[in-house]
Amino acid sequence: MKNLRIKQRDILTKLPRKFLVLTILVLVLKVFIIFSIEGKDVGSEQSIHFVKGIWLGADGENYLTAYKSLLSDGIFSKAYILNYWPAGYPLLIFLFSIISKTHLLTILAIVQSLIFSLAALFFIAQIFKSRISNYSYLIYAFIILNPTLTLSTITIGYESLVAAGIMFSSALIIKDFSDKNKSSFLLLFCSSSFIYGLISFMQPRFVLTGIIVHVLWIAFRNEIRFRLAILAISIVITLLFPSTLIIRNLVATQSFSVSTNLGETMAVGAGPGATGAYKKRLMDIPCNIAGTAVERDRQITRCVMSWHLTNPKQASELMLKKAIYFWSPWTGSLSYGTMARNPWVGLSPAIKIAAGSTEGYTLVTGLIGKIISVMWLLSGFILMLYGAVYLFRLKSFERLFSIFSLAIIGSQMLITMVTIGDHRFRLPIMPLSLMLQAVAVKSIFSLDKATLQSSKKRK
Repeated sequence: MKNLRIKQRDILTKLPRKFLVLTILVLVLKVFIIFSIEGKDVGSEQSIHFVKGIWLGADGENYLTAYKSLLSDGIFSKAYILNYWPAGYPLLIFLFSIISKTHLLTILAIVQSLIFSLAALFFIAQIFKSRISNYSYLIYAFIILNPTLTLSTITIGYESLVAAGIMFSSALIIKDFSDKNKSSFLLLFCSSSFIYGLISFMQPRFVLTGIIVHVLWIAFRNEIRFRLAILAISIVITLLFPSTLIIRNLVATQSFSVSTNLGETMAVGAGPGATGAYKKRLMDIPCNIAGTAVERDRQITRCVMSWHLTNPKQASELMLKKAIYFWSPWTGSLSYGTMARNPWVGLSPAIKIAAGSTEGYTLVTGLIGKIISVMWLLSGFILMLYGAVYLFRLKSFERLFSIFSLAIIGSQMLITMVTIGDHRFRLPIMPLSLMLQAVAVKSIFSLDKATLQSSKKRK
């Protein structure tokens, strides 16, 4: 383990100073923004919150309401919101309140920004020592300078922490396959499982992604002995953290569940009146609902799944729409989701043009605006796939990392397709999609085929 720490320190030392300088500059800018965000009261009459030093995310008020319940009643608070939504992120906020309750949200924004910066730096350090090191500058710029992704660290929401966790885990994967050191494999593998456990603690939908990642990892490392036993340990580690939410809910409300919102989330994206996005009427699928919150949630989930199976044509059309919404722009006529509080929206040219005049609004929401939105959506998706194919053709670890990246991105898109179409769910996997897009952009515009030719010669 000591040798592993020394090697990691050497990697960061060998990393060009430009990366560190850019990281510090962006972090300092974020801290300046944090301290410039003025305080204001938000929420409803039932629950007013004073927010300063951070922006509200899509569910900001809900997280703060849940945190206040924990603060007043303790970890085993019976508040409905802590059972309806996964309580992981509010519990994390509650943990930070030990440092300071007065400056809690400012501390939260700074810590989230610091974790994201360290994750991005560690991620690019591993890429820099691979055969695509000449792509690392553009990859890092795409990730650290993307306004929506990087400013998400200054909002109340789990997304930036999950994105950071995925970068940390991906860096460990790159390190393992680059070094091919059997002695450090178990530590790296279990550390990644630990990270996905923390991620799933905040957002349980990443349990599936974590399991897929580690199944692929152990499958590709065929020289490792006792692989099934190691995989079993990995799954236990990953499930350990979200299982604590079950224990919390069991003690607090005698309900055996992580949360009780899955059924309603699936119901929003299904049924005769569904569009794939959010709809006014929550439930329009015939379903007999009775019992506790957990029982009702399971009943709705079964009804929605049954509707999908008995209406395959409509269900398939809705799933396609949800996939499109997952990749939809943050603003414009094709924008679908809960990113209205995206800090970048206030600076977006499209928003300014639409708000400037009637003609501007027509331009953005009309035919021209739709064409631009479609081009933005398709170009981003095609570039991502092009980058994945380019890495796949390198026929070495880069091929494996292409598979890992698409597995992580694809699993989250599939989960969206069976629940509700929302481009906010794209935020956590953006470091990987941006990485693939950066590879595509550089390979296309630089016309640099040296890496690919080098790979072919090795084979």
